[in-house]
Amino acid sequence: MTKYKRGEDASSEDRANKEAELMEKLLIHYFCIVRAHLVDMIPKIVMKFFVRKLSTQLNGILIKSLYTEEKISDLVQESDRVTRKRNASSKMMKVLLEAEKLVSDIAVGRNVQ
Repeated sequence: MTKYKRGEDASSEDRANKEAELMEKLLIHYFCIVRAHLVDMIPKIVMKFFVRKLSTQLNGILIKSLYTEEKISDLVQESDRVTRKRNASSKMMKVLLEAEKLVSDIAVGRNVQ
């Protein structure tokens, strides 16, 4: 027969056993939740590091392939459209500078021919 402390009886022992069983069930559920969380996070973490490493390495590879000797002349060559626009803008700038000079001469009262 089990000895009980003062004020304890068999019903308090049953209650303690039930509490221990409840605590065991709660711990099992907690560890199941933690395991599910880890199972969910591991692929995400692996992909994060994979993508980060790939992006840094891919950046270097792409830049190296872009700046090869064969392609550098193509990259710095100006298109015909841009050349025409630059020449037209340059001519327009000269005309506008002449017009500004004429207007300022008229404003000061110089003899303009």
